[in-house]
Amino acid sequence: MAMKPTKKKRLTWLPQDIIELILVRLPVSNLLRCRVVCKQWDGIIRDPQFTMAHLRRARHRPLLFFQRGRASGKSFPSEAVLFDEAWSPSTRDVPVIDPDDFLCASCNGLVCLYSSNSTIKIANLATGESMHLAKPVKYAPQDQSSFYSFGFSPATNEYKIVHFLPGQKLHPAGASFSVIQVYTLGDDKWRDIRTLEVVSLYCVKQSGVVNVDGAMYWLTHDEESNWRRAVISFDLRDECLELIRLPEVDFADPAFANPFCYWITEIDSKVSVAAVQARRDSLLARKLHIWTLDNKVEKSWTQKYSIELPALSVLGPHFIYGDKIIMHSRNGGIYCHELTSQRFTIDATKLVKLLDFSPRSYENTQSYMCVKSLVRLDAYKKAGMVRTRKRKEGWKLKKWEAWEHDRSKIEELWRSGHRIQQRMHEMAHVIGAAISLNLPAPPDQQNSPHRRLNWVEQRRVTDMLESHVDSLDAPWKVLVQAADAFSSESKKMTPAADQQRNEEESEAGPSRPKRKRKPSSRFDSSTWTT
Repeated sequence: MAMKPTKKKRLTWLPQDIIELILVRLPVSNLLRCRVVCKQWDGIIRDPQFTMAHLRRARHRPLLFFQRGRASGKSFPSEAVLFDEAWSPSTRDVPVIDPDDFLCASCNGLVCLYSSNSTIKIANLATGESMHLAKPVKYAPQDQSSFYSFGFSPATNEYKIVHFLPGQKLHPAGASFSVIQVYTLGDDKWRDIRTLEVVSLYCVKQSGVVNVDGAMYWLTHDEESNWRRAVISFDLRDECLELIRLPEVDFADPAFANPFCYWITEIDSKVSVAAVQARRDSLLARKLHIWTLDNKVEKSWTQKYSIELPALSVLGPHFIYGDKIIMHSRNGGIYCHELTSQRFTIDATKLVKLLDFSPRSYENTQSYMCVKSLVRLDAYKKAGMVRTRKRKEGWKLKKWEAWEHDRSKIEELWRSGHRIQQRMHEMAHVIGAAISLNLPAPPDQQNSPHRRLNWVEQRRVTDMLESHVDSLDAPWKVLVQAADAFSSESKKMTPAADQQRNEEESEAGPSRPKRKRKPSSRFDSSTWTT
């Protein structure tokens, strides 16, 4: 007996908790498209609890920021390059970053951007949402981007901007501050918090500020410390300062000089301090020591790594991501290397080149931790500190338009070259010729119609197009020869075909005259253009 087919039971709906477990595993780009599926999905994705759950699962990746400047006689705007989970650099510019912005901090997918205008910008790199906030001091001659930082307090669920206000009193190490100005997103004003004593700004300018577990940390001078450095902690919940002394360390290796460079950074969600020593016989060879703060209450430190860096330098303020370390060379290359153990030497044969940032200077290159998130800013846009975005002016208006024009020309040249390549393939197929052309297709403009190539991809595409044009000579000669042979063969076949047609017409009798066709120019070499 034949078995009767059974009706399959279909699940017409899923419980909301199951939908949330599925959606929380998707990247931000997919979630933004999922919001238009239905009202239920849109409500789930917009929920702040879902946003935080998705943020906890997200993985941090490098964000390389290149400050504006001049190189090789050309002006370059500020731009950023993001890396995905496969460590591939982005090819498009970041819309929220203007050409004269400076990156102050990155936290939970949001970035704090400084410019010479009277506002500070907070933006989400993944969603493109941004807002401008009034600076605490509109026109301060000593003000700069390194005096601002941005962080998150998990205890109060608040985002705060911190500004170190340069003071009139000088510290023995130089510029100093005695007032920290704090702004909480959503408030209507900045608040001043005075420090117990005058604090040096030198280390803040040199090594920056990191935000770890609801507190900000930076280095300062401390004559009583073995390193003559110490760490200051600023709790974002209580808004109070605390001094944390560095460990007692003996840099007694006679092959290396005393440490000359220090950073404060974050490794595995812990505050870390790095010191660099140079070999006495070669300034190119360095040793990198890293300590992590294991217990903030007991102020205990543990040495995490001791790494020899031959002819390479770390790229701060963040240079360790999971099991990899980011470094740069003075010739413009950025590399990564696996952290094989706590003590090892960088093996040049195992370096992986991420990108080439020349002709820009490594001094204007920074590395930050970045994560793509759904954190929304619309809840904070009603505050009195929010300002409307100003029109482009000055450096932006003149040089940015020229930069955009150059990128537009390169993208149009790429599309034109790809169309010509497709046409040549079609011609070769018709006449039976074999050619090899491998110019890749340009990115789909429908996905990002308003985003141009970033400068790293722009240079790569320019080199690729120049190389591709040079490689067209051989296929072009093949097509010309094949077209000439095809044309000669067609001429030989024409008299024989006419004679056979006349014989058939004489046997069949007179017929209706046929319309004359215009000669086709499909294979006329004069119509081919490159």
